[in-house]
Amino acid sequence: MMVICLVNTYDKLKLHEIHLRTIARAAPLCYAYDFHLALYEFDFWKTKDELVSDVVDYTTIGKGGMYLKELANAGKLHLINSIPSHFGEVIATTSKPEKNMLSIDELKSLRSACFLIGLGRKGLPKDLIKRARYALDITFRNVSLETCSAIGAVAALVWVVRYGGHQSLP
Repeated sequence: MMVICLVNTYDKLKLHEIHLRTIARAAPLCYAYDFHLALYEFDFWKTKDELVSDVVDYTTIGKGGMYLKELANAGKLHLINSIPSHFGEVIATTSKPEKNMLSIDELKSLRSACFLIGLGRKGLPKDLIKRARYALDITFRNVSLETCSAIGAVAALVWVVRYGGHQSLP
């Protein structure tokens, strides 16, 4: 199981357009590369149905939210306030890794992993970075990326490293 976990670093109680836009952009990437999509501390939604409805009403991205619906129907959409152990190794994505930088060989050997990606200018909270087993600078050059660019880069790199870039997923 591979998980893209968006960490809400904006308002925890009020829905903003950036929440809707980022989820709408993340869903097709998760669907295309066979990832689960987890939303950490998105407390303004009580159910996945509310979440899907709000995003679908908002966007034309991803065939009007079709990929988000597909993720939800497949059990690959999660609203969480803690990271479940079955999500695997926790990996903090950051352009300034301080320790335990994930290598390509380690990435290849992971059976399951949860890639934390901060939504907002602040990036990931320090406490989440410290709790992560590994850190990953997706650019390998300390370049900070916009959230959706980071999501795409993580998903594509993991797919290529794990599946060799074959035309279809196993």
